[in-house]
Amino acid sequence: MPDTLSTSTVTTTSNLDSLLTEVLEVLLEADELGQLVGPQELAARIPVADADIDAAIARLLGDGTAQLAGDGIALSEAGRERATTAVRRHRLTERLLADVIGLEWWKVHHEAERWDGIMSDDVEARLLDLLGDPGTCPHGNPIPGSANQPSHPDAVRLEDAPSGPVLVVRITETLEGDDEALQLLQNCGFMPGRSCEIKERQDGWVLVAGSVHDAALPPHVAAHTYVAPR
Repeated sequence: MPDTLSTSTVTTTSNLDSLLTEVLEVLLEADELGQLVGPQELAARIPVADADIDAAIARLLGDGTAQLAGDGIALSEAGRERATTAVRRHRLTERLLADVIGLEWWKVHHEAERWDGIMSDDVEARLLDLLGDPGTCPHGNPIPGSANQPSHPDAVRLEDAPSGPVLVVRITETLEGDDEALQLLQNCGFMPGRSCEIKERQDGWVLVAGSVHDAALPPHVAAHTYVAPR
């Protein structure tokens, strides 16, 4: 779920809250898939200094949010609840920034990180009312607890999808922190909820007709973008 912070050492409370949310997103995703995550995978998905990843893991282990399991790290029962709350509030904040404030789509993930760890129960409840209990964040990732989550059982990674018309379903958390990739997707209109088309492939690149114009999407973007056939 996440590539977002600079590689400088996390020293402020807001940065630490943001990093912890990033780690919780990855752990929650793995938990939902019945998988474990190791420190190396966390470091690969969250490009901050290794010392910062170690500090975040130590914090989550120390307060009982996570626990060691074999060669990996897993959420505890209490940690699962904490992770669900953190992810839900982060994605609701992204919705507020995109739908109400009108911030550009590619910017909302980073901006929402600045808000991580500060939302109260009252504000969350008001946001749910204001936004109408949205099912996903602006990138198409499900908001835990929403009654309106869409179902796309036929969705596949763009890298595996056949040529033809598609509905863009979601951009994974791994790609959300890649500003260059998100700007490419926004500029050509290959975004969640848009009807687009896969035209052809060349050496791992995928040529698409976005809702705005055609574009060539690089392999790492195709690996972290989900589409459903239309």
